[in-house]
Amino acid sequence: MKKTTAIASVAGLLISAPAFAQSATASLTAPSSTVAAGSSITVTLEIDFSTGAAASGPFGLGLYGFGGDAVASGDAAGDTSASNAAVVPALPLGPVAQANAGLNIATIAGGRLLADGASPTSPQSVAQFDVNIDAGAMSGDTVTIDFDGAVVLALDSDLVTFATAPGANQQPLSTNSLTLTVGGGRLCADQNGDGMVTPADFNAWILNFNMGSLIADTNADGLVTPADFNAWILAFNAGANGPTCTP
Repeated sequence: MKKTTAIASVAGLLISAPAFAQSATASLTAPSSTVAAGSSITVTLEIDFSTGAAASGPFGLGLYGFGGDAVASGDAAGDTSASNAAVVPALPLGPVAQANAGLNIATIAGGRLLADGASPTSPQSVAQFDVNIDAGAMSGDTVTIDFDGAVVLALDSDLVTFATAPGANQQPLSTNSLTLTVGGGRLCADQNGDGMVTPADFNAWILNFNMGSLIADTNADGLVTPADFNAWILAFNAGANGPTCTP
């Protein structure tokens, strides 16, 4: 039975008026599509849009903002949560990143002014949050994250809202969902258990090796030996496509 849980909420400017751009897209991305049960992985919300030429208008300089929910569904979504929600520093208008209780566990808001003639780089990475995978998830279970919300642009004399469920005077907001699949074990190179393969795993491997922890057994021979260092390098270079280990 599929479970649905809202794991992040993004609240921003929601304004509608005549359209001046063709489309906007909200995408969710992660360093890997494979995760381990009980791990955490950072998800980034990106907004891609066409701004035309920013200019002064009835609202002063041009501006843009975003708002909505990141909603998780799938077999492993029941006890999946989110944490560490944040907007990027380049969004100084009303930046809010607050963890909440209940289904909408994070509230995020952001936007920024556009100087005359300016056009922001697109796509924009506007927010991030960590998805904490259900510790009881089984191999093959999935968590699909969708964005449900809106993007608003105000340029020259026009305002437009792109929304996933557009109302009157709103344009459709395209979305690209993200599906995370629980693997049969953790990635061998992931030594700190955060669901990702990063340089931080090198120091974590050293700590695990010095403790004699089988997590450092990267070649999976049941022993913790210096040979595991070369195995870790190979696994690290393979990234998300590297071998999996238990534990």
